[in-house]
Amino acid sequence: MRMRGKRAVRVSWAAVLGLALAGCGGGDSSPAPLAPPSGLSYPTIPALVVGVPMAPVVPTVSGTVTGYSVSPALPAGLALDSTTGEISGTPASPSPTAGYVLRASNSAGSAVFTLDITVNAAGEFRLEPAPGTTIGVGQQIDLFAAYKAHSTDPYPLYVDSAQVTFASSQPGVALPSADGGVRGLAVGSATITATYGSWSSQITIRVAGRFVDRSIAVPGQGTRGYSIYIPDGVSGPRPLLLALHGGGGNARINASMTLLDALGADEGIFIVYPEGSGALQTFNAGLCCGSAQTQNVDDVAFVSALLDDVEANYPVDVTRVFSSGFSNGGMMSYRLACALADRISGIAAVSGASGQFDRDGNAYYACNPSRPIPILHLHATNDRNYPFDGGFGEGLSDRNFLSVDATISDWRTRNNVAAQATEESLSASTVCYHYDVPLDPGLPSAPVTLCKSDPVDVFDPATGIVYGGGHSWPGGNRSPAAGSDQPATDFSANDYLWRFLAR
Repeated sequence: MRMRGKRAVRVSWAAVLGLALAGCGGGDSSPAPLAPPSGLSYPTIPALVVGVPMAPVVPTVSGTVTGYSVSPALPAGLALDSTTGEISGTPASPSPTAGYVLRASNSAGSAVFTLDITVNAAGEFRLEPAPGTTIGVGQQIDLFAAYKAHSTDPYPLYVDSAQVTFASSQPGVALPSADGGVRGLAVGSATITATYGSWSSQITIRVAGRFVDRSIAVPGQGTRGYSIYIPDGVSGPRPLLLALHGGGGNARINASMTLLDALGADEGIFIVYPEGSGALQTFNAGLCCGSAQTQNVDDVAFVSALLDDVEANYPVDVTRVFSSGFSNGGMMSYRLACALADRISGIAAVSGASGQFDRDGNAYYACNPSRPIPILHLHATNDRNYPFDGGFGEGLSDRNFLSVDATISDWRTRNNVAAQATEESLSASTVCYHYDVPLDPGLPSAPVTLCKSDPVDVFDPATGIVYGGGHSWPGGNRSPAAGSDQPATDFSANDYLWRFLAR
């Protein structure tokens, strides 16, 4: 029988099942509960230095982070970005190593990480010779990079040149080399920049005049050599200053150590650098040094022949020829004062006294100058190679040196001046003693001056380096030899010796 007035309804069992599941909650699309962050980590921060911006560091973390915080507060000058977690800034004051708890958070919780941070006192990086110098075209000098990790360190460490990058603002004028030298190529001025890690330092190299190597034949010795600095614009007779190197050195090294070419450029002086003899170059200064002494090389004859050659080829004022020398070269200058007083008008010896006698009084040559000759001696009390009080030093010479005081006493007598000195203070550590009052006013006399440096002895036993004084040229540059001392910077030997000699 058919039903009338009603519609037939078809029901989908899938729809029924869906409604049933919906009633049980199986179709809920609301987000899952928030989980706290996890796995927070920061990269290690190397020790920081006051005044040096740090390389920013950012964290790695898993999960959602709504903010970052730190406890205790970061060292002064550093900041934490509360949104990104980045740490950056420039340390403003030293801070010992400490752990800083960093927290990455959201409403469900947080993740933590402890980061060690150290801030050291401001360090120093210095390129030497500072602030710069003058070299000739064709000349190469040595550069030294000195680094202090902390400004409170007692002395710097010299950095291997292989770890330093050198650059020139004018490579066509002054070109640095990978081994830490710079060579003058053309007249001009260049800024040399040394970079070591995040540190950099600059000096100015002026290139003026020419640095020329020459050779001469010396009877009985064969060919000997020397280098000469020729200042620009030479017209008319000019003074000449001999500059004799120390034992084991050479003309190039001595020019680099003494920086005398800057004096030559400023004063219009020929600076002449004689070469010693032997595989380890030395001069025969009597008591010392090396094969020149043991083979009795006649270095007086060599210097005399050298002067003949220079005077024949350059406009030299023969009335203003002087000699200076370092260590063995200073000793040789004393010997020249004895033998060539008719050609040399004064000497300046640095870190090397007379080799006429040893400390026991043994004589090595006769000294009969043709006239009194001005004598200037500069020496530091913390010189370990040639001790101020004489005796055996720590160098290779193995000689019983005459003391500085005995040398000065000997030359006071020879130059006819009284033992009473007038004192001149050059710096906090250096006093010059002037002996210039004639002992017998009826006889010729010449001044004798001793400049004695008595600095605080800053010595590194690990490297054997004296920082400030020692066996070095005051106001000059270091020698490239290992363990060479750092020159004093509180006065200039060059300025003083020229004031003494040229008066």
